[in-house]
This record gives sequence, structure tokens and C-alpha cells, in this order.
Amino acid sequence: MTSRRTGRIGGTTMALLTLLLTLASTAPSATAAPSHSAAAACRTARGPFHVKGTKVTGAHGRVFVPYGITVPGLANANYRPFIALDDAKIRATARSWCANTVRIQIGQDNLVGASGRGFSLTFLRAVEGEVKIAEKSHLVVVLNAQTEDVGNQLGPTKATVLFWKDLSRIYRRDPQVVFDLFNQPRITTQARCGDTQDWRIWHNGGKVAGRTYVGMQTLVRDLRADGARNVIWVEGPCFANSLNGLGSHLIKGGNIVYAFEHPHGAHTSAQWYTDFGWVIFRHIAPVVDAEWTNYAAAKSECWPDAPKAVPAFLRYLARRGIGLTGYQLKKGLLIRSTNLADPTHIYTTGRGKWRCVNGLDEGIGTDLLTWFRHQNH
Repeated sequence: MTSRRTGRIGGTTMALLTLLLTLASTAPSATAAPSHSAAAACRTARGPFHVKGTKVTGAHGRVFVPYGITVPGLANANYRPFIALDDAKIRATARSWCANTVRIQIGQDNLVGASGRGFSLTFLRAVEGEVKIAEKSHLVVVLNAQTEDVGNQLGPTKATVLFWKDLSRIYRRDPQVVFDLFNQPRITTQARCGDTQDWRIWHNGGKVAGRTYVGMQTLVRDLRADGARNVIWVEGPCFANSLNGLGSHLIKGGNIVYAFEHPHGAHTSAQWYTDFGWVIFRHIAPVVDAEWTNYAAAKSECWPDAPKAVPAFLRYLARRGIGLTGYQLKKGLLIRSTNLADPTHIYTTGRGKWRCVNGLDEGIGTDLLTWFRHQNH
């Protein structure tokens, strides 16, 4: 981590990009790319993007619904060994999965340090390298501030403000880049997360348990003041599981999409309406599932009723124009092996019949790939 400087270097050198491409091509888990004609058949989206009512539109006024995959390598403290694999995953997202979006999780502390006073040019170049590969693959790129793996901050801080200042200087005029302000905000003042006070701190900031947090409104205001007109995803509090409570805490600044992740509770259309569908129904703003998965494990990411609930959930999103990114191209989650084009399945019969237990290597990969292909037509 080098000291913070007022100047920034905005471009990755050709030598570095060449090195990244070489590493990606030799990654052990990278699957062979399909033919050029197969890759060319995948629809892509072009910016600049703008929010209009409950829709996001891109070039020529075309409606943009993001469907893609989250890539988390740069969120790790020791991120370097993940760069080549990330590059392979980005290419597979575009070619093998026929997606139009990739969400790149970025370790906030890796760039600016826990206090925000540092600055790592080496890490910034790693970010730039992945963005360039994604854009060369004709993907929309969502940049996401992540602290769960490095720092474990519960919400945005002054360091988050400086993190976005650094990235917005480079990407505020990039029509293919979306900003996802903070992964899974999880500040709570009560035993049960999601009361009015939690939403107020989420919006305005405040001090909780001796730690001062910055509100989402402050992050948006600063980005707009810096000249960034990018579409911004704002994830709700309580690990972004629900947007219930957003109504009186809307963010000002334009081009705002409200995001949720891994919805909990009953897996029914009534629950989904309560958690996020109402935002569309009441014509407030677009919404997106910023990160979602289901795989056989003794974790909350596993829905016991997944064989029926997963297809119903995807249909619910499609009918309402709600996009999502799946998490992630990893064995046992979206893929069954190190082959990035080998999706997991949900089995309903036999010894591998779906259960929320570890070790089955089952998941929503095939359902998600089918949904992506449906979106592509």
C-alpha cells in the first residue's frame, strides 16, 4: 500500500494487459472458448445508461436488464493469485454463459486501506485490467465495493468515500460502467435488523457502537459532485435481503437502481412483492438482484424448496424486468467442476435428490444459464 497522492494514473500499460491475458489463457480452471460465431450470437448492451421510471435504458433507448455473474477475486486480501482465474471467469461469463453483465467485487481496503489514507497503484491496475477484459468481451461492468473479505466493515465509511473518488476519476465517463456502492450493508441498532433507525443510518449515516458510518446519500452526492453520471446500484440494509422500509428513505441524485441480494423468508410471490417487487409496482425506481445463488449446502443460500421456488423466482424477475447477477463460477455453486461452462443442476430424484446438505455439488447453474438464454432472445 503506497501513500495517498493527489494524482492518479488512469490507464493500465499495454505490458500489464498482455501479462494478464497471458495468465488468463493458462489458468487451469479456464474452459475452452466457444467458436467466434457462438460468442457473437450473444446479445450485448451498450451505454450510456439512464434510469427512466422503473426501467434502465441504454444506447438508442433500448431497455437494459442486467443478467450476469459476480466475480470476486479482487475482494481477497491476497488477490494476486486470483487475477488469472478472474479473467477466465469474465470471458466465460460473456461467451459460455451468454451474459451481458459482470459484477466485479473490489476489496475497498486493497485500494485505499482501512482508513482511506492509503493508495495502491498496483491494485488499481489489477482493477483496470479486469475492467478492460470485461469491456473487450462486450460486457457491462458493475464495480462493487466489498469489505467482507478485507476489513469486514459493516457499512460505508470515509474510506468508502475515497475509494469511490479514486474509481470515479477513471470511470465516471465510461458508458459501460455501473457503480454498486457497498456490498451487503449490515449496520443494525437493534437485535432485529431493518427498523426505521437502521434505514435512517443507512440513508444519512451516523455512529453505531462507537463507529461512524457514511450514509448512502452522501456517497451518491459526492459521486455526482465529482461529475459521475453513471447508473448507481444502492443495496438496502440488513445484508440487502429486503427493500421493505425504503419508501421514506429514497436516495436523491438520479440514475439510481435499488438492489437486494439473496432474499430470505417465504419463497412466494407475496414475499417477493413485500421485499422488492413493490418498488416496481408503485413506479418508484428500477430494482436488481445484485447477487443471488442457491446450492446444496447447510447454509441460508440453500432453499429447501428450490426445485419449485427457483424457477418461480426467475419467472417473477423476468416478468417484471428485474435483472440479477449470479454468485459465482465456483465448483459446487454455479459449476460442477473446474470447467467454467459446466453448470450445476438441481436434481429431484435419485441419490442426489435436492437437500440442503453439504457435498452434493448441486445448484442453480443450469436454471440460471437457461434464464440467461431466455433473456437473450
